[in-house]
Amino acid sequence: MGDPDLTFSGAQVLTLTIQNTEPVDVVDFTGSMLALAHQFQDYANQAFDDSDSANLRLFIREMRSGSVIADLIPIAQQADWILDHKDLLGAFVGNLSEMAEYFLKGSSSAKKQPNEPSRSEARQLSQIIEPIAKDVGAQLSIQAKDNASVTFHAHFHLNSRDANAIQNQVKRFLGPDLPALEVRRDQLLTLEQVKNVASSKTGDRAIIEAIWPRAVKLQFLSEEAKHKVLTLEQNPLQKVFVVDVEVHSVGGKPALYRVIEVKETIEKPT
Repeated sequence: MGDPDLTFSGAQVLTLTIQNTEPVDVVDFTGSMLALAHQFQDYANQAFDDSDSANLRLFIREMRSGSVIADLIPIAQQADWILDHKDLLGAFVGNLSEMAEYFLKGSSSAKKQPNEPSRSEARQLSQIIEPIAKDVGAQLSIQAKDNASVTFHAHFHLNSRDANAIQNQVKRFLGPDLPALEVRRDQLLTLEQVKNVASSKTGDRAIIEAIWPRAVKLQFLSEEAKHKVLTLEQNPLQKVFVVDVEVHSVGGKPALYRVIEVKETIEKPT
């Protein structure tokens, strides 16, 4: 897949403004922007069936003075994709507002509902608002506009007090950090990549969504366990495996999965 066409600027703009009263930590700001980019890609992939083929990403068009002001634009490998999905930025900002409202109302007391954020979305939202959560007088706003025809205008606004309240609710929603080592039984595992050698201890990565939304380094405690994966007639990347697994974590986040036993193989939903 080639790189996006960076010559296409488009008319849709996402403007992020941090009205800060204290200097903004570069690490916090970088993490916030990275989380916003991941949230945007994840939202587009869920909302539009054809977004994967567009290789959609957010790019900084301009950084302006005043407070911390960044103009972001969506760019796709297929430039026409942006023109055909003009409602994307407005819908994305609306989704951010809905998630913030969900946690401000208290997710721990709410019953599970169709619009409940995923664990990944909750983590990303908490990271997006990190710069203002640390600054008592700060405010964050994210605006989506179509500068060509002003066909939409969406706005997300948050102050430091609400940002802290959201982060506290996100912590309750996610539960305690993972211990350094634990064994999880009957977990659903999907492979991101796997080497076609039963004895290999490197190069394998997998996702266990019940534990962590992204791929983690994977090892098999026995060649027999990996052999069950490699001897399938179908592509193992298209299967879901029921496994018992050791979860090794660092700083509350999983760093290594070690599969104890592969119990069952089931079809991956399409």
